[in-house]
Amino acid sequence: MNDRRGGRAMGSLTEKEILTAIEAATRAPSVHNTQPWLFLPGAEGIEVHADLSRRLAAIDPQGRAMHISLGAAVLNLRIALANGGHSECTLLLPDPDDPRHVATVRAEGRRSVGLEERELFVAIGRRHSNRGPFDNIRPPGPDLERLAAAAELEGAMLHFADPAERDALLGLVRTAETRRRRDSAYRAELLAWTTDDPYREDGLPLEAVGPWSEMAAMPIRDFAPEREIPGRQTVRFEWEPVVATLSVHGGDGPKQWLRAGQALQRVLLEATRRGLAASLFSQLLEDPELLGLIRGGEHRMSVQMVLRVGYAPLAPASPRRSLEEVIVRGRPVPLKPPKLT
Repeated sequence: MNDRRGGRAMGSLTEKEILTAIEAATRAPSVHNTQPWLFLPGAEGIEVHADLSRRLAAIDPQGRAMHISLGAAVLNLRIALANGGHSECTLLLPDPDDPRHVATVRAEGRRSVGLEERELFVAIGRRHSNRGPFDNIRPPGPDLERLAAAAELEGAMLHFADPAERDALLGLVRTAETRRRRDSAYRAELLAWTTDDPYREDGLPLEAVGPWSEMAAMPIRDFAPEREIPGRQTVRFEWEPVVATLSVHGGDGPKQWLRAGQALQRVLLEATRRGLAASLFSQLLEDPELLGLIRGGEHRMSVQMVLRVGYAPLAPASPRRSLEEVIVRGRPVPLKPPKLT
């Protein structure tokens, strides 16, 4: 039975609510700011589809980073609907015949909106990756515990490394970064997705690249190894960085990557809500050999991201594609199954 309030069925979405939710979804972080998403809206919910033309062939041949990015967008949709007073139900990979259809987020009834939902929604617009140095002040334990609890809400585990683990992780990331820089396809991909074009709506602007780390102590990805950036400096990063791994249960495939993306985004929004900055070390996830060194363990967890948190000035925002570019008004053409030989 339909329960109607304000002249519409419970769970249905207005055009304004749909556009607000999709706008929030587009604010999610994505690998190299590729924004690999398309949205198919309906009165009862919003489908999320992968834009395969934006998958990075050199660093992401399996689509892990693309799916983590899509998962982050799904989480933003969910938070936007909750902020609008909707209960939601999210289905991951709902169409076995079309792997591009990664999720459907449905509105299913009305609910009250708490302070936390409102603050998380506000944090969506304030969250920006920060590739610069953080202050030499460790966030208080209760704040780090809240970040771990945020990951747990999405079925993931956020583990903060002790000093020995941290140094080992950063060493592996440094090795992965060094290996990547020797790859001509990787350097070409960076060149294509790092831009000084003020009219471009995707890619990473040069002003968001960040400084070099003194003595390469902090292995931040260098997005512009072959570009001159006026005023770019070499600086000292924090002495004792706070580094964590984000892991999920249940294997290592598209569904786990989507879950990891939702957990990662909830952690990043909770960090923003608490005045913390964050940056990601995804290079390690792009090197299967090095990644294998931190896989498994007692709980058979699958590490999906390495991140660093702390206090820092606000970082510049990266551009976003317009809603007209990412909203699909008709059913996408189905993928043809591969021919069996």
